[in-house]
Amino acid sequence: MLGILRFVLAMLVLLSHIPGMGMPLNPGITSVILFYFISGYLMGRSYQRFQRHSSTPVRDFYADRLLKLMPQYTAVVVLTFLLIHWLGPAQHTFLMNQSVEPLKVVLNLALLPANYVFAPFSIEALLPHPIIPPAWSLSTEFHFYLLLPMILLLGRWGFLAIFTIAGAIQIAAMFHGSGIFNSDNFGYRFIFGVLVFFLAGLAYGRREHIFYRNIVRLYLAAYLCMLLIVAPSLGLYANPRVQELLFGACLAIPMLSAAVQIQRPEAWLKRADDLLGRLAYPIFISHFFVFRCSEKLLGLTPLQGGARYVLAVVAGSLITSLLLIRLQAQVESYRIRRRGFASM
Repeated sequence: MLGILRFVLAMLVLLSHIPGMGMPLNPGITSVILFYFISGYLMGRSYQRFQRHSSTPVRDFYADRLLKLMPQYTAVVVLTFLLIHWLGPAQHTFLMNQSVEPLKVVLNLALLPANYVFAPFSIEALLPHPIIPPAWSLSTEFHFYLLLPMILLLGRWGFLAIFTIAGAIQIAAMFHGSGIFNSDNFGYRFIFGVLVFFLAGLAYGRREHIFYRNIVRLYLAAYLCMLLIVAPSLGLYANPRVQELLFGACLAIPMLSAAVQIQRPEAWLKRADDLLGRLAYPIFISHFFVFRCSEKLLGLTPLQGGARYVLAVVAGSLITSLLLIRLQAQVESYRIRRRGFASM
């Protein structure tokens, strides 16, 4: 039931971006951490399959990721910039009051730069934010894809060294609420710290080996200790993102384990799980585009529309995502044929 889990996480990210929802904790942050862990789990297994079936696994793995994720992302970026050009910047949608500039368009389409809108590594031409605001975390995902083959080439002890360094950076950042090194940028945004979540997910996928099983135990023990003892004792929950980060880090293993182990024989449930799983990514990248459409085309704003706004953006995101799935279907047959083996 991994597709259902990913769909629920994407919807939580969407809801967390609607102003005035009155959520005491931000479920979008926790969901992003869970996405990182799930990505590490899936990409670790996927890369193993490329190693078995491909004569050029690194190149083919990179190409596969581009073909899987970039068509839908590119479509949303282009549509967003066209909407800005035709109707002007949004006035009531968070981070959407941006202008259309050639360099900004190029940098957004390139995706990898989208992570660099936070100090101290911000790219001025991208500010105030990527045109698809959640794209910074998608860029972080691509950083992991680029690093994955190189990390695995280092062997188990190299893996452990990088896992330890990333975990140390991520946890150390939680002790700083502001400044260049803080719990928001190095704890949540940049690959330097959040790489630990990807690698923990990868280790979970290889837990049949004692080495990786011990890494999973180390990860869970460290973050449970942070959640239950260190953070409350030292007042770290006052720093940005810390509470949500730690919840996500500790929930990742039981939630992924439950999703993977629950196997239902009903054909309709398997089809629903597949469809909802395929909807998760387009919902994640398109909901700000839908926010903008709701404001510019329907005249609905978060503060004035209330429940009607929430229903409109949820319905609009589902419809937009179904259309993006249709677009991706034109690429999928070529992607699978090119790599030579079926999806997991």
